[in-house]
Amino acid sequence: MDESRPQIQPDHMEVHHHPDLHHRKKRWKEYLLEFLMIFLAVTLGFFAESLREHISEKDRAEVFSKSLSEDFTADSTTLHQLIVYTNAKITSIDSLGFYIHSGRRRYNDSVLYNAVLLLISTFQFDNINGTYEQIKNSGSLRFFSQSLVNDLNRYDATALKLKLMEEWENKFLFEKVIPLTSEMFNYKVFNDMRKGTSVQYEMYQRNMTEENVNVLLNQAETIKRLRERQLVQHSSLLQRAEGILAGLQKEYQ
Repeated sequence: MDESRPQIQPDHMEVHHHPDLHHRKKRWKEYLLEFLMIFLAVTLGFFAESLREHISEKDRAEVFSKSLSEDFTADSTTLHQLIVYTNAKITSIDSLGFYIHSGRRRYNDSVLYNAVLLLISTFQFDNINGTYEQIKNSGSLRFFSQSLVNDLNRYDATALKLKLMEEWENKFLFEKVIPLTSEMFNYKVFNDMRKGTSVQYEMYQRNMTEENVNVLLNQAETIKRLRERQLVQHSSLLQRAEGILAGLQKEYQ
């Protein structure tokens, strides 16, 4: 090494300092404040969503309530008509034997034909349950009070029971009563009477043997019993319908 060569000594050496990697630590109060703000934001969002769902369900409940009111008002009208019809049919059957054994006169024939027409005719309860089925199938029964839901379910069960009774009556009418009466009376007369026009055909009575008359009167008695049982259901349904209408009015009007 050449000692004679001058050595350069730097007058100044730069020293590079690394930036401070340690930030100032937050105090616990700042963490608590951040937590509270996040919690408040989440909570407010939850309540806002719950409120929106509540308002939406309330609106849907009011729509369903209005539709149910219309359905049960229509059902009540039909049930009133059914009760009148069924009472008239029962009364007519009670007098059928007298009409059959009355003398053959124009007036008596007309009364008898009217009685037989009422016997072979039927009026069924076609309840309007579309809204109830929609509510039940969509799980929307939760919109209503439990007492109202119970009334709706009981009404539906009674309507189904009545429908079964009506099917029994129809089966008996078409399999027993109508085949016999078609041999004894002129169905063209019944058609005129149903249309409300003047009768253009003979009100004959054929095959009026003692056996046929007795069978017919027994069949009429069976129809009467079936109608009496239906009448109980008519009254029960009407009472339930009026109760449901009152409940809907109390809750949503």
